[in-house]
Amino acid sequence: AYAADKEGNTVVEYSVEGDYTLVVPEKVNLSNDNATEMSVKTINRNLEPGKEVEVTLSSGLSADGEIELQRVGAISDVITSSFKSNNSVVPMANPVIGSFSGYAMEETEVSKIQIGNPQGDKKAGAYQTTLTFTAAFK
Repeated sequence: AYAADKEGNTVVEYSVEGDYTLVVPEKVNLSNDNATEMSVKTINRNLEPGKEVEVTLSSGLSADGEIELQRVGAISDVITSSFKSNNSVVPMANPVIGSFSGYAMEETEVSKIQIGNPQGDKKAGAYQTTLTFTAAFK
């Protein structure tokens, strides 16, 4: 007598870690005449299905939709510029500038940032601030 036929299954798996590179400009020079645009982008984006990454301006806002630039050598002198992402004011309470998901190896824009013409008492000298962008899974 022979044993009855038996069947077994083998699950074959392979995993690839999700990955992406966030691309932000190192420096932006503001215009005297009109808004200055900059882009926040990704490259080599490869995320698992259902995963989404949210990009926020984690530091740099001084008020809703506003950044403050300090005068180099006299930081009590400040000028302000409006700050928008994709034509919308970025609120301090939830400073999301964009999100992304999926697969895109080429450079792909996540957010178009508009920084307004600086306003205020423009004393001679250089003004600057640092904006910090953070990306995290939603």
